[in-house]
Amino acid sequence: MKKILFLLTIAVAFVLSSCDKESLGVSKVTTYATMTLNGASTIFWQKGTPYIDQECEALEGTTDLSADVVVENNVDVSTMGIYSVNYSVENSDGFWAFKSRKVIVCDLTAPLNGVYTSNLVRTAGTATAARGPFSVVVYGLGNNEYYIDDLIGGWYNYGNSYGPAYAGPGVVKVNPDNSVTLVSAEAWTWGPCYFTSAGATVNPVTKTWILNTSGAGIAAYSWLVTLTNPIK
Repeated sequence: MKKILFLLTIAVAFVLSSCDKESLGVSKVTTYATMTLNGASTIFWQKGTPYIDQECEALEGTTDLSADVVVENNVDVSTMGIYSVNYSVENSDGFWAFKSRKVIVCDLTAPLNGVYTSNLVRTAGTATAARGPFSVVVYGLGNNEYYIDDLIGGWYNYGNSYGPAYAGPGVVKVNPDNSVTLVSAEAWTWGPCYFTSAGATVNPVTKTWILNTSGAGIAAYSWLVTLTNPIK
């Protein structure tokens, strides 16, 4: 009996010892860095002007890690477009935190630049459906032309979470009578977008765009896209 108890005691001690070794460090608490952008998360930048980043601050608790922030960006000020500045920092336990900023290189004097709120109504035959609000970027190219990064207002990009491959961007021209003409549209998953016979307009005072859009390959659908409340 004593032998059995002795063996049982050894077995229990072994299990407890193994548990201690396996659980070592499992419950350790780490403090992830908190990252804060200096300035806006989306900024418009004049083409041809050297890009000066507003940087990003980082704190691990009360410890300032701002000097350790790694910055990566693909901003090309010689070419108009939408670029990203990415920030990352590692805390004392080796865990990374991330933040990003969108930089839009454009004609900064264009009065209709902005990140717009998009609300949509889709028509398919006699059926209609509404979605929004989403965000759509509009930036000036000069000569009253603008790039709109989603001519169907984010219906698939954001509404279906399909991503930017389903955005259907294009270039438009604002005419003297505030009608809007489609200059070009980029090919996307179901073919480029176009304006229906109802066309498109913009109110330069309220900065409200009305786009009546369809697309090659999805001609059975049309969208009434309303863009409002731009943030520049």
